[in-house]
Amino acid sequence: MTSAEYRAEAEKLLTSQHHLDVPPRIVDQAAVWAQLATAAAIEEQGQAVRDGE
Repeated sequence: MTSAEYRAEAEKLLTSQHHLDVPPRIVDQAAVWAQLATAAAIEEQGQAVRDGE
């Protein structure tokens, strides 16, 4: 998955419910998606540097 796809998963979890009613389990899941998005973005940036972009 790309960083944008991971980010979309995190956003989907957090915006699918009223913001005050989000259970801790959902916040934890969104945090994992956000961490994956960050890791993927770092990898994508590294790949772009290696590719000379």
